[in-house]
Amino acid sequence: MPTRRGFSLVELMMTVAIIGVLAAIGVPAWRESQLRTKRAELPGNVEAIRVAEQAYYAAWDTYVQETAWYPATIVLSDADRAPKDWPATDAAGGFTTIGWAPFGAVRGGYSIPDGDVDSFEVQGLINVDGDSEAALYWCTESLPCDWDPGDETIF
Repeated sequence: MPTRRGFSLVELMMTVAIIGVLAAIGVPAWRESQLRTKRAELPGNVEAIRVAEQAYYAAWDTYVQETAWYPATIVLSDADRAPKDWPATDAAGGFTTIGWAPFGAVRGGYSIPDGDVDSFEVQGLINVDGDSEAALYWCTESLPCDWDPGDETIF
């Protein structure tokens, strides 16, 4: 029996077809897991703001309200994808008051739109894929943090 060198054309075509099918399955899953990882910073930061608000309340018997979005307003475009630096300590409004700042740059925006003597709400908004829909993560002093139920495409 003679020795054969190399592969036949059919074997090479089958290999390329198998690699193509695996890539077609793997690339979208990889992209979605990448977006999920970038969104994962939001729950941790919102929970940390919630804890800082509760600590501030324990000391001062009132909650802080910060209606502006920090570090910047989400514009629902490709510009949202890049991390943004947090404002200087004295320029972060109510977040400076409660003593909270993230470690490094953040991908989302944070706000405390409803804060008064009795209650507060913390909101985090993120748009990591740069489309026209942002994901909202929120909590209050009495309700645990959760994604906005209207966001069906979060995870």
